Amino acid sequence: MRVAATHISRSFGSTRALIDVSVALEPGLVHALVGENGAGKSTLLKILAGAERADSGEVLLDGQPFAPRSLAEAEARGVGLVYQEITINPSLSIAENIYIGHLRRWRRGGLLSTARMQREAQRVLDSFSAGISVSRSLSSLDLGQWKCIEIARALSLQPSVLLLDESTAFLNHREVDAVLSAMQALKRENMVIAFVSHHLAEVERVADRLTILKDGSKVGDYDSASIGRDEIQARMVGRGVSTGRPAAREPVPHPAGPVLSARAVASGARLAPLSFELRPGEIVGIAGLKGAGGERLMELIAGIVQPDSGGIQLGGRDYRVRTPADAWRQGVAYLPGDRTAEGLIVDASVLDNLVMARPPRRGPFFDRARAGRSARALIDRLRIKTSSKDARSGSLSGGNLQKVVLGKCLAIQPSVLLLHNPTRGVDIGARLEIYRILREEAASGLAALVLSEDLNELISLSDRILVMRAGAVAFTVDRPADATEDDIIRHMT
Repeated sequence: MRVAATHISRSFGSTRALIDVSVALEPGLVHALVGENGAGKSTLLKILAGAERADSGEVLLDGQPFAPRSLAEAEARGVGLVYQEITINPSLSIAENIYIGHLRRWRRGGLLSTARMQREAQRVLDSFSAGISVSRSLSSLDLGQWKCIEIARALSLQPSVLLLDESTAFLNHREVDAVLSAMQALKRENMVIAFVSHHLAEVERVADRLTILKDGSKVGDYDSASIGRDEIQARMVGRGVSTGRPAAREPVPHPAGPVLSARAVASGARLAPLSFELRPGEIVGIAGLKGAGGERLMELIAGIVQPDSGGIQLGGRDYRVRTPADAWRQGVAYLPGDRTAEGLIVDASVLDNLVMARPPRRGPFFDRARAGRSARALIDRLRIKTSSKDARSGSLSGGNLQKVVLGKCLAIQPSVLLLHNPTRGVDIGARLEIYRILREEAASGLAALVLSEDLNELISLSDRILVMRAGAVAFTVDRPADATEDDIIRHMT
């Protein structure tokens, strides 16, 4: 099955997301769409999958007009989409999430044949080595495993065309390998596969063809073997760029007393008694496999979970928070790993999201004028691409959504900033901007705790790195500039 999109244009208000873009997807080939955040990649995939309608242009499926009015209509024609953002319903089982919208397939005489559905769901999961048992509860799984369930959902419909929008952004190294291997296996079955990724190493590994987009327009189509990473990056942004990593952070003296200190703090089986200090102006990285304790430590400080023992001090005083709102009020801001589910309200405006943690007031009333000035300053400083401060946040690209969440954190002028995968789903240029902002904030005294699966990111950003394993700090890297990924991995496993 061949997909041909010609002269596709799409606007959202005054924002032109796609401008006269044409692309052809061939069976038996993996086609990557690359570009900066806001380049139009996700919008193009959504048009192909029926989630968005083009303003103009035409899509042909095996030479026949294809203009689906919904995801279900596209799925019926053999086109499946895996969204960038998490779409799991935690109130359902794993098998129900895989077959959501198609549960009637498993009904007999009005009753749901759960056993048969679970067997088939397990087969789909095993087909790309997801390593997930359908008998587990969703609450026991991490975000990467949730994303694997979404991929299984698309594959359960046996599509001829599979579209993946940043589907590896939430995955760890093993899960990424499983997804990329699944893409290669599906290619051998002559499936049409298109995917969006900001990780050019993934593009180099699996893509046969790639299309570069910039500001809604197509730069060009290329055979992946004919274009190198540096040239891809340069054509994405219209200029030469670096590797996407800042120079390693040299040791920075932090003579002041700790702004935050933990003393033998523990929480359930996921966090053994742990002690550490975080000083003003210091960036401390946390490395570790999923479930090693880093996520639980962040949740503990953010007020999402409570300690079983030990204690935390903030600014030399006991820090007791029962809710995340308590933490924000005390100057501890948290950028979560799942921006749309936990970090912002996609149906609210950019302005409302930026100021929601501490809305400016005039007496008992919301001061919209001050809020507007604050929002505009953050939009300019973080270079958020939006048609207006009043635009719906859901109209922004994934990377710009990430900047909105970071802006919300910085708006309260925190003393401690907690960051869970701060550059997940963010392009190279935006990633460097986020690094610049974090270093500027640290230079002015902000203390940051950064949990990231990107070890090069931790090495580049951190003054020191806590390597966690089995809920405890297994090793501390005191000079990250002298460390390698392999050095850290040895202590993680």
